[in-house]
Amino acid sequence: MIQELLIAVEKKSGLTVQSRGDCEFLSSLILQETDHFISYNTLRRLFGLAKAGKPRRQTLDTLAQFCGFKNYGEYCGVQPKLNLWKQREKLYNVLADENPQGVLGFFSELEDGLMKLELLMVVLREAYISCKDHLIMDLLDSDAYPLESQPYTYQIHVAIAMGLVIREQPLEKHEKLLSHPRVVDAVFLRLIDYSALNGYYGQWISMLNRKKTSNECEVFIACAQRFIAFLNRQKIEPLEFENQNLLDLPPPLRGRIFAMQTLEPNPLPFDSIWLQLFNSLDRADLELSAFIEPSTFAILSGNQSLAAWLLEKVEINESTLQQFQLHDLHVHFLLQAMHSIFEGRMKKAEFWMSRFDETELRRPSFAAMLTFPIRRIEAELKGTAHLYPKEAETIAKRLGHSWFCEELWANFFRTTSH
Repeated sequence: MIQELLIAVEKKSGLTVQSRGDCEFLSSLILQETDHFISYNTLRRLFGLAKAGKPRRQTLDTLAQFCGFKNYGEYCGVQPKLNLWKQREKLYNVLADENPQGVLGFFSELEDGLMKLELLMVVLREAYISCKDHLIMDLLDSDAYPLESQPYTYQIHVAIAMGLVIREQPLEKHEKLLSHPRVVDAVFLRLIDYSALNGYYGQWISMLNRKKTSNECEVFIACAQRFIAFLNRQKIEPLEFENQNLLDLPPPLRGRIFAMQTLEPNPLPFDSIWLQLFNSLDRADLELSAFIEPSTFAILSGNQSLAAWLLEKVEINESTLQQFQLHDLHVHFLLQAMHSIFEGRMKKAEFWMSRFDETELRRPSFAAMLTFPIRRIEAELKGTAHLYPKEAETIAKRLGHSWFCEELWANFFRTTSH
């Protein structure tokens, strides 16, 4: 950011600082503009004309004031936005030319980072709405979005942003794009929109099931189809993964397999299933991301035995959690509350619900579906479980699964599992 500030100083002064004389003149300009003195030697060091050291904050504040800002802190807060606005304007001009090569060239010149990602999402969304799917595929094939190099939070941000657009249009209009391996990897497998399993996301699953996809995607689809069958009270087909090395799959997906294998007519003990998938029951080896799917499934199904088993295995150090793991943490709080009610420990359940923050749930993927059990847990604690609230009925109708109904509401805490 300091280098950007120095460029702004040169632009404001009209100088290209290359000599001691330039620094002396710039020093006088800064004094006239700000009433603060920066020596020419300090400027020489800043502009690389003398041996450099770390500039003082007061010096940076004065340079920022020279450029029209209150201080260096304000400059650092505003400058990225200004850069984004300038780049956005440039991008709109490129898009107006309707030249795909110009768009590819624009992104090839940008450094990887949040600004590039924001601008990329602008193009992806605009192109999808305009049915310019070829442009999206060209961008993804050019590695304009290097998925693996992006932080997990950015990956989810892009997937959700695209999902909100995809759900608004008929999927058959975009079948080639939505089957593209990069779209499947970057959006489909990271969005996981459980709020629309009987809607567009379920249709997307069916579409991909008819096509040749990656091993990871095939396993994901098999699990998703079993989950949909469970929620719709349909026949549940056996899970069969031939020639699949399940230990190579990401932990969240293996956790999803674990949850779905508990639906077998005569399932193996939880320990046995877990060992097949993770090769260890040692807490030190267990990743929090592996537990999100089983925990979510235990809450949705009201499965007391699964909840108890999971809580024995999960150990969370909240001080080490990343921002993107807050969803997992609050699902864990919800699981603790449900389990406490099953055990008749109402004060403990109230404690866990006091820690639970519904706004931390990942949207749209989990939030809508978890709302039904959240309201049921709250009703149990408030003593209003005998009433089937309008909100729960509305949620059940919106999700469109027969699993969520007044009968589930009434019997949620009456049996050990469902």
